[in-house]
Formats: sequence, C-alpha cells, structure tokens
Amino acid sequence: PRFSKGAKVLIVGGGYIGLEAAAVAAKLGLEVTLVEMADRILQRVAAPETSDYFRALHEGHGVTLREGVGLERLLGEGHVTGARLSDGTEIAADFVITGVGIEPDIALAKAAGIEIDNGIKVDAQGRTSVPGIWAAGDCTSFPYRGGRIRLESVPNAIDQAEVVAENILGAGKEYIAKPWFWSDQYDVKLQIAGLNAGYDRVVTRLGEGSASFWYYLGETLLAVDAANDPRGYMVGKRLIEAGKSPDPALVADSQTDLKALLKP
Repeated sequence: PRFSKGAKVLIVGGGYIGLEAAAVAAKLGLEVTLVEMADRILQRVAAPETSDYFRALHEGHGVTLREGVGLERLLGEGHVTGARLSDGTEIAADFVITGVGIEPDIALAKAAGIEIDNGIKVDAQGRTSVPGIWAAGDCTSFPYRGGRIRLESVPNAIDQAEVVAENILGAGKEYIAKPWFWSDQYDVKLQIAGLNAGYDRVVTRLGEGSASFWYYLGETLLAVDAANDPRGYMVGKRLIEAGKSPDPALVADSQTDLKALLKP
C-alpha cells in the first residue's frame, strides 16, 4: 500500500483537492511535501487570509509547503523516486499525487455542433444551442447574475440536474444557483457560501477554535469561508441568498450575535 507510515509523498497542487490529500497522508504518518506553482496555496479560490489559515494548519501537522515553485519533472525509471522542481531543487518521493484542476469534457458536445463557452453553453433552463439536447453539471456554463459561470461542485451537479430533468418534462423552470462548497482537513471543517469573485476586502471573524472570512465588494457581502464555524456559515449563506449585507464591523466583532443579523 502506498499510504504506509514513513513513506514520502509529493503532492502537486495547492488547491482544496491537494490539501485534502496532504491532510490524509499526514494523519497516516507519511512525509508530505506539497508544491504549488502560484504564490500561495488556494490562490485561485480564496483570499490570503484563508490561505494563511490553512498554511498554518498544515505546517502544524508537519507538511512541507513549497509555494511559488512548480514541478519540472519526475525522476526515476519504471517507478518514481523523486522530482526536480522549477527552482532546481530535487526531493525524494515514493509516489506522487497530482491535483492541478480539471477541464470540462466537451468532445461529445463539440461533435454534436453544440456551442461551447467555458464548457457546454446552456440557457437558464439547461438547453444547449442544439434543439432537443440538454446538459447539466460541472461541464456546463450557465447564466448567473448577469454573466456566466461554471460550477465544479457536488451541490450544483445535483441541483442543476434536478431542475433540468423537470424541464425536459416541460416544467419551464430557471435554475437559480446557490453556490456552496466544503472541505474537510484534519479536524477542520471548512464550509463556503457564495462566490468571492470581485471582492475588494475581507473581514475576519475569530472565535474559540473557529474562524470565518467574509468577502465584500464595497458594502455588498459576496461569500463566506467558515472554518469550524457552522453558525457563521449558516448565517452567511442565508444572508447571501437573501441579498442582505451586514455591517462589516458587526461581523468582525466576536461579541456580535450572528443570528441577529438575519432579522429584518
């Protein structure tokens, strides 16, 4: 078995998938090195504050994080023995896990002549550009708040598919995405509500054993990253879905009763 105590694993990619793999390996007693070519882990999906939180978490569990460094090549013949990084350093590895993102599989759609736009382009009900063909899930891009998005998440794949199935049967319903995500690492449960794209500031709320990071654009709340903070997640999600934005100063104050922010 690869995951045996003392084995050396190299993880390529510092997104949530790579970090979750690192957490599992570290808990099992492996020697874990993670490399991320961007300047920081989670750079594409989270604020520096969230990156800092998870960097400290992983380093506290003995994981070696190498940020701003890419993978040049793997070493070994017939079986990996290590890797050379973009800064010229070499590290030993018994095996490698790669988590560097995905691209939507659009080959079948293209062959069918369907319009492509960051995935299979569908309207709000799930129709593609070709009559009689519908699509749902991670492979689709759909209308969202005046633009288009493609969501890679289990909740979206389920919720969108249910609406599209109803529409195939004639329901005529628009799919209104309510983005949420999660990640489990060590004893930390991260719950994310909303999409942080375009934020211009982050408000940090700290509790005993918990932390949450609230993304704002001006005075508008866009998203919340809640680490071991189910109440912060629940309140943030409900506020975002209702289009409400609490005063950032109240959010940052640990004495504020978050549930009170939901009152009209």
